[in-house]
Amino acid sequence: MATMPTDAIHDCDAAHVVILGASNVTLGFPRIVAEIRRQFPGRLQIFAAHGHGRSYGRPSWAPFRTLPGLRQCGLWDAFRAARDQAQQAGQAPPLYALATDLGNDLLFGATPDQIDEWLRECLAPLKREGAVLTVGRPPVFALQRIGRTRFKATRSFFFPNSPLTYERMLSDVPRLDELIVARAQELGATPFAPRPEWYGFDPIHIRRPWRTAAWREIIGLWSAADASPRSLLNVAPRRRDWLLRAADRRVFGARRQTPQPAFRWNDGGAIWLY
Repeated sequence: MATMPTDAIHDCDAAHVVILGASNVTLGFPRIVAEIRRQFPGRLQIFAAHGHGRSYGRPSWAPFRTLPGLRQCGLWDAFRAARDQAQQAGQAPPLYALATDLGNDLLFGATPDQIDEWLRECLAPLKREGAVLTVGRPPVFALQRIGRTRFKATRSFFFPNSPLTYERMLSDVPRLDELIVARAQELGATPFAPRPEWYGFDPIHIRRPWRTAAWREIIGLWSAADASPRSLLNVAPRRRDWLLRAADRRVFGARRQTPQPAFRWNDGGAIWLY
């Protein structure tokens, strides 16, 4: 697990944001960063861990690269260093966190109860820090309305080695949704249900035309939860956010490490990627 030195995070009075997810976060990442900056002006430290096929509980493979599970990645060391440095400076930056794309692990063979436990492991330290938490629910309606043939086609394209069967999907997805809602209520988090119009033939990824509106609504839940007034800025998504590299990954089996932060703004805010 990569450890980030505390002196690498020099703006401990910035707001802190933690983003956990998989392919939907990856596909929307420039929009997510832009929307966070639009709704939360000022210096921001954004700690993000995402990636196509990303798992919460175990290393995950996508073509040519492997990333650690979200609960084991270096984000937690970097986040802890930032919070400790802020505390030592007598500051308490506001903290906002999002966990989404939880259904991925069903396709890796994990049970709903395993995923719920991994979610608890990720959210508990954030809750202890007083985070405003948002948790994404799976698109139950989109998965329940697809037939067996379409399910197999989607599974084969995105997760060709998945052991998940059509019958198990029909039972596990609603069960996972129930557990996510219960866990969110236990931790005082806001669970959000994706809208039907966000999805098309692909039942697991937000359609491109809806990504800006979807992430604006999701990020806006933090503002609604803490009732803080916002002075909204006009911030455009930057394609360079797609090119940022995670701190620790394997490509064709070779370990690749990238110093963090992956990007720093002129005001001292930064993106830390894991």
